[in-house]
Amino acid sequence: MMELGEEHSGDSLKRPGPQKPVYTQVVEHIHQLIKQGELAPGDQLLPERELAERLGVSRTSVRQALATLEGRGIIEITPRDGAYVRKRSLEDVLTSLTEVLFQEWEQVAHLFEVRRIIETQAACLAAERRTEADVRHLRALNRQFESDLHRGDLAFEANTRFHIGIVETAKNPLLTEIMSTLLTATIEVYAKARQQSLSVTPNLSQFVDEHERIVDAIDRQDPELAANLMAKHIDDARKRIATIVEEELKKGA
Repeated sequence: MMELGEEHSGDSLKRPGPQKPVYTQVVEHIHQLIKQGELAPGDQLLPERELAERLGVSRTSVRQALATLEGRGIIEITPRDGAYVRKRSLEDVLTSLTEVLFQEWEQVAHLFEVRRIIETQAACLAAERRTEADVRHLRALNRQFESDLHRGDLAFEANTRFHIGIVETAKNPLLTEIMSTLLTATIEVYAKARQQSLSVTPNLSQFVDEHERIVDAIDRQDPELAANLMAKHIDDARKRIATIVEEELKKGA
């Protein structure tokens, strides 16, 4: 078990220049140790008093920092055992992955690459494993998407539900969890670009038609066609978003 400061006896915080709140610096310090692997999931932090002495800060600052870290899900605190680095779930790992992936606009190509890999395989599996109820559900999701577009809505949520519905039809819970996390983050990342893209698209019903053709291939249990149609659908979306992103980057240059 590694404890914070165990190998760093002179680990007091250095605070040159403009001061951040002390507790914030403690948060950043502990978070950095975790990112560097000096503190691993399950490792115990020093008791509050020792941690304050080791870092050269007040116990109040340490207490605030630990509360912040707990609120962010980075550590867990129990009255009897103290503070531990939280063991990471699959969702935590995926969230970290998407944070890295979406740090800059230039990463949009990587995002679509990941989506293409996952969703084309999901469409293929969906065609092999679908039931009649699955097909009805997918068509209903696409009707909702169409309805939202006709109301002037950009249909972010309906579009997301449709794509997750395809993955769910593949009947692989792990794949669904990965895709749900990825698509949820996607909305936040390129919402502005997608909004601009849709605003200059002359025929929004083409998206509904593309969805419907994918569902038709799944209904006919044609894995190759379903995968090819999904690949084209995502590639076309990538090109539209990439054009907007490039324009935004030029403006900011």
